[in-house]
Amino acid sequence: MNRAVLFLFLVLAGCNRGEAVRAIIQIDPALKASCVVLEVRTPEGELRTESTPLTRPEDQTLDVAVFRKDLPADVQLQARALWGGAACEDSRFYNGRSEPVAVHFEPGSKDVTLTLSPPNETEDADRDGFVTSELDGADCDDKESKRQPQAQEVCDASDDLNCNGQRGCDDSACSGKTCSRAPTSLVFNPSELTTIAGVCSAQVTVERRESDGKPSLAGFPTPITLASTFGSGVTFHSDPNCTSSPPSAISAGKSSVTFFVRSTTVGTGPLSASSSALSQQATLTHTLRPGPVTKVALASPNTTSQAGDCAPVSLEWRDAFGNPASGTLSNLSSLSISPTPANTAEAALYQDAGCTQALNLGAQLPAVSSLYFKGTRTATYTLAAKLNGTSQAVQEARTVKPLPASKLTLSPSGGQTLYAGQCSNAVSIRITDKYDNLSPLPTGQLLSLSTTPTASFEAFWEAGCEGSKKLDKDFDPRGATEGSMSFKIKTGGPVELKLSGAAVGEAKQTHNITPVVRRGSCQIADGKKEENCPISSPSNTTVAVNLTRSFLVFQSTTTNEEPINSFLRCSLGTSTITCKRQGTTGAVTIDWQVVELLQGLSVQHLPSISCTQAPPRLPTSVDISKNFVLFSSSQDGSTVDYNDFPSVELTSMGANTNVKAFLAEDCNLNQFFSFQVVQFTGSDVQRGITGAMPSDSGTLTVTGLPTTDLTRSILLSTWQVSTAGADIYKRMVRGEIDQSNTTQLLFRRGANTAITTADIPQISWERITFPTGTLVQTHLLTVNDGAASTSAPLTTPVDATRTLLLTSSQASGQGAGETSYDVNDILGVATGRLSLSGNQLSVTREAPNGSTRWTAYAIQFEP
Repeated sequence: MNRAVLFLFLVLAGCNRGEAVRAIIQIDPALKASCVVLEVRTPEGELRTESTPLTRPEDQTLDVAVFRKDLPADVQLQARALWGGAACEDSRFYNGRSEPVAVHFEPGSKDVTLTLSPPNETEDADRDGFVTSELDGADCDDKESKRQPQAQEVCDASDDLNCNGQRGCDDSACSGKTCSRAPTSLVFNPSELTTIAGVCSAQVTVERRESDGKPSLAGFPTPITLASTFGSGVTFHSDPNCTSSPPSAISAGKSSVTFFVRSTTVGTGPLSASSSALSQQATLTHTLRPGPVTKVALASPNTTSQAGDCAPVSLEWRDAFGNPASGTLSNLSSLSISPTPANTAEAALYQDAGCTQALNLGAQLPAVSSLYFKGTRTATYTLAAKLNGTSQAVQEARTVKPLPASKLTLSPSGGQTLYAGQCSNAVSIRITDKYDNLSPLPTGQLLSLSTTPTASFEAFWEAGCEGSKKLDKDFDPRGATEGSMSFKIKTGGPVELKLSGAAVGEAKQTHNITPVVRRGSCQIADGKKEENCPISSPSNTTVAVNLTRSFLVFQSTTTNEEPINSFLRCSLGTSTITCKRQGTTGAVTIDWQVVELLQGLSVQHLPSISCTQAPPRLPTSVDISKNFVLFSSSQDGSTVDYNDFPSVELTSMGANTNVKAFLAEDCNLNQFFSFQVVQFTGSDVQRGITGAMPSDSGTLTVTGLPTTDLTRSILLSTWQVSTAGADIYKRMVRGEIDQSNTTQLLFRRGANTAITTADIPQISWERITFPTGTLVQTHLLTVNDGAASTSAPLTTPVDATRTLLLTSSQASGQGAGETSYDVNDILGVATGRLSLSGNQLSVTREAPNGSTRWTAYAIQFEP
């Protein structure tokens, strides 16, 4: 028996011989092992230490002494077999182990036996005596017993049976025998390949070679796998028509095999041949070019552009497999835009990036052609391209979006002719870019409305002037790029309405607004009895007067003292004002005003009533509490006396309304009256007839009236005269509403000249309170002796085109006042013509004799 001592243990465990175990290892002769290692483990199996590899003895028994020292009292001993070279330092493969034996150290020594047998089925499945390499054994194939470390090697290099990793002539076991070298690599011939999509390639050879580069004629087949980075679009075949399966191996005794390749996806990439038996694969550069053009495609990356942009259009030529191909526009049978543009400026295709060269269908273009599209009108167009020989066109939608808003348009371009306060027809508003495409205002920007000259106006969104849709002067068009507005302009004349915005500039329309008050002047020249004064608007346009809603106010002045020449009456026609007198001597200057409202005003005209006829009946009966009378007359006579001044009264008897003019004495020859009966909706008229004015005083007071609003009220009066003479101051009366007590009226004559006679038997008066919205400003105007005119500023500025001027006394029109002149009976010293200049109210007379006072009214209407 060969007994050996474990010197490593002696070194590690020290010399304490008090506690020791002798391990007797019995080795099965069938075990394939060169060396043995004894392991010391804890009861839990943890390795604590082990011996150096011990050479297997011939008698198959090893004695190994184990000393405790630092080891635990309880351990397990287990023997491990190693197989390899003759020397233990070359034995590196595990090849089985004994069952573990439990050992308890105690004083003295004792023996334990371990049996080391061949590996079991768990470690040696093919039962060839060697542990599988997966468990660090020497068996390279534990499924085949013929392939194990002690197998006889085959020298044709077809296999490595002895598991040393060498084959054929490279294995020393084949020395002195006929042998082959194993192939180590694959190579392609040719090294580059170019094919056409869908076409079977030229022949390609894949060859197996030995490590020295020589072709390998090994006597066994080499499996090969062909692959390409082109993916599923590549197929391999054994025949030149690409109909068969690809080769799978290089046959035994052959050095190469040929194949063919077909692909449908263009590009350049490696084509490879690999083998599970070889470590090195073969690669070649494979370039696949497109086939002939069979399709066309529109594939622009961006199909939205702004108006006026020159935007690229990608026109792609493709082969039968959808690969980009080379083509020209001559391959196309058509290339169109729909809907068809009205002209090329609206939408067209071009060849250059500046969109200056129109597209030429014969042009040579690359595989992906960049055409260019330019559209100036906002729309979605469809580009359609059709290839020669095909019936189906390919299409691409192109959307043209507007540029930022830069233009504002009002239409129609011409203005409208309207009455003041009349709701206009709808005016269209368009906000566009420079190509007239609708485009919204930039966020936060507003449109501004204004007029030239500055006018009173209101604007409304959409038609109809609805109050709920009223617009501010600066307004947001409610997010719309187009819409309509309506408006009312209260100021008469040619009014330029302007709509403007910071980004869009301005748009204008000039509208002719027929004023509420049209005014003018004319003259009955010396030698004439009559004059027809034409009525026109400030814009010099003639607009027919609607008599049912219009009335006339006039003032006349003269230097003639005879009633036949100085008293005149005027009547209103649709286009003219007719003024008449009975005489022809001297000139009479007339300032006229025509008031017309689209609504809220009703007028009945009695233009020529003879003094001798019965009081005329109005064609339409009215409520006299809401109507007042305007009056003028013409008559014969050389001296101002009792038959020149009637008191005028509106009366109601049952269903009839009459106008009466009462004279103190009989009518003179050829005496005619002109009456206008006027009603404002919402007005109130108080009326009455006074007794005689006192002979010892220049003032008569009327009391007991309801209160009224001075800012909306005026007084009109006519009176009788009972005397004659060259002392006109006795016969001219001025009335007024008491400014300190609106329940009273004051009538005066003489202009502070003492009165000693009772010349005025009665006064007929009407106190008129106009509707809400009307503004009345009352002024006492005084012209001193020797002066022809005077003026005073209005407290509140007014719009002259809707402001009526008149005085409280009606004699030869509505411009009479009281006077101090006592030398003659010239009517013209006490009649004046009123006018406005800016904010100044003025009165002018023809005869600058004595001082004269007028109760003058400036009445601004709200149309």
